[in-house]
Amino acid sequence: MKNFDQVIAQAKALGPVRVAVAQAADPEVLAAISNAQAIGIATGVLVGDPDTISDLLAKLGQDPAAYTIIAAANPSECAKKAVAQVRSGQAEVLMKGLLQTATFLRPVLDKETGLRTGQLISQASVFEWPEKEKLLTVTDCAINITPDLKQKKGILQNAISLAQALGVPKPHVAAVCALELVNPDMPETVDAAALAKMADRGEIQNAVVDGPLALDNAVSEDAARHKGIFSPVAGKVDILLAPDMKTGNVIHKTLVHFARLKGAAVVIGTRAPLIATSRSDCATTKLNSLAVANLMAHYLKR
Repeated sequence: MKNFDQVIAQAKALGPVRVAVAQAADPEVLAAISNAQAIGIATGVLVGDPDTISDLLAKLGQDPAAYTIIAAANPSECAKKAVAQVRSGQAEVLMKGLLQTATFLRPVLDKETGLRTGQLISQASVFEWPEKEKLLTVTDCAINITPDLKQKKGILQNAISLAQALGVPKPHVAAVCALELVNPDMPETVDAAALAKMADRGEIQNAVVDGPLALDNAVSEDAARHKGIFSPVAGKVDILLAPDMKTGNVIHKTLVHFARLKGAAVVIGTRAPLIATSRSDCATTKLNSLAVANLMAHYLKR
């Protein structure tokens, strides 16, 4: 898939998924859910104050009777009830509404009643990349602050699964660092080289992994060639694996606010995909995220 129009079309072809929204009384979230429901990629299970949710739906020209609305008294209860919907199989995607991310994730991470699978939980941002006519994934931008080698492997394996859900069976992965040489004073370069060797030896499957690569070498074959770097990933990258959350977050926000690329974001590694986009993200980003989550939810059923 090359763009979000194709992602949405594929989600529509696969059929709608039920999306439990925690604290759904958010106009942007409800706009995205109503659009997704109209398109046929999602149906909303809206958790929160029924009167407020119904009023906001009416202002959007929506009939509240077309949605499942579950009453909850406060943000914490909203999160718990939304997670319960997913855990019980009554919903296939969990989405954050108007509440803090920590409140949203707390019941997700509960060892007894949450959505853990034993895998590492990580975040991935997906962008349209018009120059290359493809989708580009950046990970992790929001969950794992300073991942070690084992955690980076988990983040990468999650991202590979997401790429496959998006129609890329064997994605090209760049383990991005500040430079393309292994430097013991920069542990992230050592980790990057280790990940590349793991892929060479089959410990990481279904991906072509190279690193360390500076960002210019990852995205431009010409830049890599100019530096004398001959990489199977240079200019062909599908996944940028950031060395830490700070770097991933900066790349994400640079692509959004400077490059103005269309984007989406999901959290993976749980029983079902989570949508925890920023409260400042527009309805289009949330709709794109719903489409990506739809494909990931169908992928997890395979």
